[in-house]
Amino acid sequence: MKTNLTSFDVVIVGFGPIGQFVVNLLKPYNLKIAVIEKLPSINSSPRANAIDDEIMRGMSRLDTFKEFKNKTSVPDFIEFSFPNKKTIQSTPVKKTLNGFPAVTMFYQPDLENALLKNIMYSRNIEIFYENELIDFREKDNQITLTTRCSDKKNNKIIKAGFLLACDGAESSVRSMLKIDQLDLQYNKDWLIIDVNLNEGITLDKVARQICDPDRPAVFMHSPGKKHRFEFQLLAGENPEEMSSKSSVHKLLLSCLEPSQYTIERKEVYKFRGKKANQWKVGNIFLLGDAAHQVPPYAGQGINSGIRDAINICWKLNMVINHGLDQNILESYQIEREIHVEETIKSSIALGKLIDSLAIAYKKKMPLADAVAPEARDQAYGGKKANPSEEINPGIYCNSLVHKFTGRLVPYINLKDSDNNEIGLDSLLDGEIAIIGEGRIENQLSVGAIKLFKELNAKFINILDYSFRNNDFREILKTGYLIIRPDLHIYGVSDSESSLEELSNQFFESLYLKNDG
Repeated sequence: MKTNLTSFDVVIVGFGPIGQFVVNLLKPYNLKIAVIEKLPSINSSPRANAIDDEIMRGMSRLDTFKEFKNKTSVPDFIEFSFPNKKTIQSTPVKKTLNGFPAVTMFYQPDLENALLKNIMYSRNIEIFYENELIDFREKDNQITLTTRCSDKKNNKIIKAGFLLACDGAESSVRSMLKIDQLDLQYNKDWLIIDVNLNEGITLDKVARQICDPDRPAVFMHSPGKKHRFEFQLLAGENPEEMSSKSSVHKLLLSCLEPSQYTIERKEVYKFRGKKANQWKVGNIFLLGDAAHQVPPYAGQGINSGIRDAINICWKLNMVINHGLDQNILESYQIEREIHVEETIKSSIALGKLIDSLAIAYKKKMPLADAVAPEARDQAYGGKKANPSEEINPGIYCNSLVHKFTGRLVPYINLKDSDNNEIGLDSLLDGEIAIIGEGRIENQLSVGAIKLFKELNAKFINILDYSFRNNDFREILKTGYLIIRPDLHIYGVSDSESSLEELSNQFFESLYLKNDG
């Protein structure tokens, strides 16, 4: 048995879209990164198919973004309907404050190819395909991992400072750590069918949830000639029989004749609502489905996993490259868990709302009698950015009563004095930033300026630029903003808290001290 010894800053187990996103986020920090993936290459099958505005905004920083965006599509409406095709609700899909549509449909191989292409020639990244993690040990802040290669010759012994488990719902890392999961009581099987429409065949450009008392279903427009259908399996139905070609043709008859399409994929997925009780053990972290499983309603599975990646990666940079106390990494679960739990509960509530509408249809009940207002509110929630006041907020200003804390800074385009246009996100470039009306240095002590400079923070006097965005102007009226590298607002100075005081709170949350 041949083994190799290699040392890295971060090792990632699992190279699906979450693992790929992690590598892309860590790449600019010049860290030495290893990936362990048991498959021989990236997965070529379409699985996830919808990204929200926040994740598209994160994607937009990649060099390959334009190429990927050209292969995506935006539905005209998100709809709820009855099986008789009567529309209950139809919501136009519009751009949000993040600068992108609320939902964008994509073909997963296109996403994965864009993410892979963006890191292809990076010298600090090694991908070990056809290697399965069989053991790991952590001692003195160093993790030693052992892999088994499919050829039984190129097994690896890898050392790393940090391990990020992006290895899915059946995570081997979570299993080896013996981390229990909280079952949030959602357990259903769905048949997913991806088809390619024949030339001349078109379907509505919508994402539609069909509230059918006999079988809930989903109808989703996809890029190009692709389309997705999802059907809930009923009690006692055999997954193998239901995914047979004859069953698929029968299920699609209400929309398409068999001669109008070819089947690209048909697969039964187990949708669950679960959350790992612990997302961090020493220097080992769970991300994506390894940490939580989100039911399919509202399409937040992949989005939640990418949010995990965005949250942890900038903090790892602060620890590895800037020598910050590793205690800041405790904020990962604190900040993400409440968001994920809210998302799962909201998704389950949306499923229950659909069931209630279906029952109303079957019993011919008025919709107002079938659905309580609070149930509808919970179903349409789930993207809560801030923890509640009862929970440690992580790396946010501890005055959570301030309405801007935890929000993403709006996506805006700026023009400099020479009329050159630049996006605010490009100007921030994944670094800590202070933005306000006036010279930032004039608001801070020498010690605070020194600490910010050591963190590569950017000082942006917004008066040097022109822009059109009323939401951003409203924030600037309050005071100076401290922006985290993930574009979340740490806090905003105001009449009761100067920028110096806000900065000192920020330093304390990073275990730094301003000595003046």
